[in-house]
Amino acid sequence: MTLILALQGKDGMVLAADSRSTIGDPRALTAINDDHMKVFRLSDRCGIAISGAAELAARLIDLIVAEVNSGKLVDADPIMAKTVEVARAESARWFGGQRPWFGQGNVQDYRPSIIFILAGYTSDPGGNLIPRTYLLGSNLDFAPQLCVGGMMMAGVPQYAIYLSNRYYNRNMTMPSLTALAAYLISETASQDPKVGGPIRIACLTSNAPFEILPAEKVDVICQRNEAQSKRLREFFFGAGEVPSAATI
Repeated sequence: MTLILALQGKDGMVLAADSRSTIGDPRALTAINDDHMKVFRLSDRCGIAISGAAELAARLIDLIVAEVNSGKLVDADPIMAKTVEVARAESARWFGGQRPWFGQGNVQDYRPSIIFILAGYTSDPGGNLIPRTYLLGSNLDFAPQLCVGGMMMAGVPQYAIYLSNRYYNRNMTMPSLTALAAYLISETASQDPKVGGPIRIACLTSNAPFEILPAEKVDVICQRNEAQSKRLREFFFGAGEVPSAATI
């Protein structure tokens, strides 16, 4: 399993993921691997994150990247359209009429689940760059779902959705977005063992190309987050004396 997410802010966008994959039925015994890359560059203006059947999704990414490069695509909307085209065609070729698996029944009788979050900028007729985030899932035959709230999550999103509803704001700047993205993933990992491993974060602004941050930069962000979390714990439980009933 995994957690992938995209956040839009005042001056840019972030795309992030954990690096854990689980092998086996999630309802029973599983093994884990923490070395999966789930965030990929598609162009200077666009990137994609993957969840679900990791090896199949990675193969689709290879095919999508080849098509994007062949067509010299840059903007998010035409790349999204090409992603849908490739994912639909290859899934139909591989699995025919099999339906996606929703966690019930015999998994061998169903098409594996694959989910993409695609994020980037696209040009309007006036040449202005517009942020776009799409959710593309095999359960809906990769029909593009446009993000309208500034944030999109998939995989194991429950904790991240709760936390983002409390802390996310579309006026956040890039430093705040990267810190929040790391926090959403690390907090989910602390509660659900299907999420974990190194956190990958990519940044994109209207005037800077898509960049996957080096691991050492992500480590610094996570260390700062942990320092903030420690201060919050001290605020509630360790700072000063507990007030008496007479002083409340």
